[in-house]
Amino acid sequence: MARRFSEEAQSPAGEKARKSRRARGRALVIFYISAFLAVVVGAVLLCTFVFFRVGTVEITGGASYRQEDILSVCSIHEGDNLVLLDTRAREEALEYRFPYIENVEIRKHIPSTVEVVITEAETAFSIEREDGRYVYVSPAGKVLEIADSPAENSAVVHGCTPTNEKPSEQVAFENETAERLFSAITEELQAHDLEGITDIDLRNQYDITMTYEGRIVFRFGNSNDLEYKTRFGIGMLVQMQEDGDLTEETRGEIDLTVAAEQNKGFFQETLDGGEGSTTDGFAGRETSSDASEDGGDRTESGGESSTADGE
Repeated sequence: MARRFSEEAQSPAGEKARKSRRARGRALVIFYISAFLAVVVGAVLLCTFVFFRVGTVEITGGASYRQEDILSVCSIHEGDNLVLLDTRAREEALEYRFPYIENVEIRKHIPSTVEVVITEAETAFSIEREDGRYVYVSPAGKVLEIADSPAENSAVVHGCTPTNEKPSEQVAFENETAERLFSAITEELQAHDLEGITDIDLRNQYDITMTYEGRIVFRFGNSNDLEYKTRFGIGMLVQMQEDGDLTEETRGEIDLTVAAEQNKGFFQETLDGGEGSTTDGFAGRETSSDASEDGGDRTESGGESSTADGE
């Protein structure tokens, strides 16, 4: 009996039955997988085209403009498809349409909310034109408007003639050298987050100056290594403030004309009555940097030394 069963199992009919069962098993597996994928795809499509629709639009920031105008430009309406909503094009449209909007981020919140987050632009620079009016420019170089007088709490820039003054576009200058010098200084100011600059004078490219709070003048000399001189001067200013050598009443000049060559800067304080406190032609403080990769600067005053951050 066992032998007959073995022979039947090895017969062509038995082999065919086994193959048929395997084929049916594979077919069932494929069917179940296909059905599962179909359900998933259907759910995704259903959520995309039916459920996730814009119900609420929230605006954060942008107080300079009416919300109705912002909504009109970004063109987001109740019932729009939330998943397929193109945010980048709308962000760019808002930034271009409204000069005093520096940056826009449109966020989608499932299931039905869109949040428009607006960062407003501030006037960092008032660039003097040849006709005596001023072009207001944001820290990022965006033109904001043209006005008859400098903006409050902005740095007045002399010696750069703007050629592109169209609001919402990037400012451009007639003279490439002046543009390069302006960029060199403003980029360092942004990198070190220094506020309080009231004047930048590029009219004489051999005697470039920048003024802090109307009382401390950075004297750079010529345009060579202007980025380094600016960075060095900012580090020197900060160190003097931290050391208590620079109060809110202190007036004077920081001479950076040899900062790149000698890694030294000199501060000359202007005393009451217009007289200067001087030592060998320079007053009070001599700051030197070894220009090494560790960024350490050595500050000397009256024979004492301390480590300063030259960056």
